[in-house]
Amino acid sequence: MAGSDSDQGRPAKGYAMRALLGITNSIAVVLGAGCCSLLGMLPMVVVLIFLRDLQYFPTYLLAAVLSAPGLAALFAIYRDHPGLSSSSARARRQALDSMTERGHALPDWIAKPYVDSGTVYGFFRAYWRAYKVLALRSWATWLPLGLIAFALIYDLQIASQLSWGQILFLPILVCLLLLVQTALVSLVLLVEYPRARIRKVLINGILLSVRRWYMLVLSLAVMAGYAWGLMCSPILVALLATGLIWYLVWAAVRWQADPFFRQMARESKDPGVQAMYGLPDAGAKGSSFTALQDYRQ
Repeated sequence: MAGSDSDQGRPAKGYAMRALLGITNSIAVVLGAGCCSLLGMLPMVVVLIFLRDLQYFPTYLLAAVLSAPGLAALFAIYRDHPGLSSSSARARRQALDSMTERGHALPDWIAKPYVDSGTVYGFFRAYWRAYKVLALRSWATWLPLGLIAFALIYDLQIASQLSWGQILFLPILVCLLLLVQTALVSLVLLVEYPRARIRKVLINGILLSVRRWYMLVLSLAVMAGYAWGLMCSPILVALLATGLIWYLVWAAVRWQADPFFRQMARESKDPGVQAMYGLPDAGAKGSSFTALQDYRQ
């Protein structure tokens, strides 16, 4: 009996050890990738450190556009890193393995994994590879959004000088908040479909931001808490909380984009692609999103 109890205890200990290692790896990846993102988003970091005057908002907007590849590369790590053990990453790996066994290849309009499946906790090389792949299209995606943000903030300044300008504050503010969420959703779409047309990425980013608008509240709350932490303890929060904060933002935004991923998989009529996105075996359904060819090129 004693031997039997000992044998039963060994699997439990093994499960506990694997769970502990999984948690440790996830923490290491989130912290490490967050620190990499500080280098990838160096223009914004420099502006936040040396220029603390909102009067120079064009400089903030320019720094944000230049920092877009750093955030896109971080989203790519969160999308594919095995060490994070996310359900979407596991489903993707299982579907890719199944497609490989059948001799099928992943369609070229979907991004291949940015992180090798055998990686446990490494992230540095994968981050900068993703940065190189996504840089030009990230800049092209965020540049028009930055110009729109400049126009909205400029209009806000003009409205503040008019006697009746207060009635414009709320509409302009709502537009700015939706613009922020559109920028985040657009990066998630770009990471998933790196060959997509920029105009279609932006249009679908707006649609998704409005469709699940309540995730905007969560994303803004998380980023507001991060900003408050940076003001209280900039170095500590930047090093320890950056990866976690952006992971929470990415998870919220990716869930926001999930209807689009499913619609694209459904339109592909590829069983492997449908399994990758957890799509049940069902017929095509109507959608307000644009056609598949816009993301193929």
